[in-house]
Amino acid sequence: MVRSLALALALAACTGGTTKTPATTPPPAGGSGSAVAGPAKLPDGPPLVTPGEHMAYKLALKGIDLATYEMAVGEQADVGGVKTVVVQSHAKAVGFVKMVANVDDTFTSWIDIASGRPARWTSDEYGTHSEDKERTDIKFGARTGDSLPTMFHINDAAPTPEPQTVHFPDVWDFNSFLVALRSWEAPIGASITVEVLRSRFLWHVEMTVHGKDKLTTPLGDFPALRFDAKTYKLDRAGNRLADSDERAFSIWISDDDGRVPLQITARTDYGDIKMEITEYQPGTGTRLRN
Repeated sequence: MVRSLALALALAACTGGTTKTPATTPPPAGGSGSAVAGPAKLPDGPPLVTPGEHMAYKLALKGIDLATYEMAVGEQADVGGVKTVVVQSHAKAVGFVKMVANVDDTFTSWIDIASGRPARWTSDEYGTHSEDKERTDIKFGARTGDSLPTMFHINDAAPTPEPQTVHFPDVWDFNSFLVALRSWEAPIGASITVEVLRSRFLWHVEMTVHGKDKLTTPLGDFPALRFDAKTYKLDRAGNRLADSDERAFSIWISDDDGRVPLQITARTDYGDIKMEITEYQPGTGTRLRN
């Protein structure tokens, strides 16, 4: 369970999830995956972020702190001629977890400031029970048809290609997906199906708008929008892994002008793992989306 912290942090998909369901194949390329009336995809347009914006979270299980998670918005950068904004997240184990799991992982997204879609994604994380760094680099603009080029290497070894089959026009990494949710406004019950990268692995995610809520956090009480989701892992061919449990999680985003991600919970056999906000800095730049 401990090494799955990074999954809990980046899709709330930790071990000990819900009961297994039969393996299925995701919808064909171009399908919306939308179960009810609502947007077939997440919004187009500039990402709802502010340069200098910073969010910090703690991850806990039954009141025991397991890890910290931070997300920061940087400056603009050019990726293959595309103007992007850099969004970086960092997961790190704390307390007793730090003694048994080497979780100190960094994930970086370059998000197109015109479309809000990811242009590049890199991950830098320790391998399971290892001191080796596993490094992934994905350039979304190099996609050919349903094949997304994925370059992977360990430590300073030469990168090797691990092409990933995808099924939708848009593919997300976790940072860009969470940013896109900030600007998604849809009626209760609206649903989307997306594919989201966590490190070098792709996850099938079905998300529904649960509705408005009021959430108590370490920073105070906030009106919030709640999204409920279920997810499972895909193999390189884009099919569901036979041993991948379907796992449930929820995300709360503040229902105000800030649209700040406040909390993620994942249901597990050990209880609810909760990632809740502990610090927020609004940034000093100009917000990219009005």
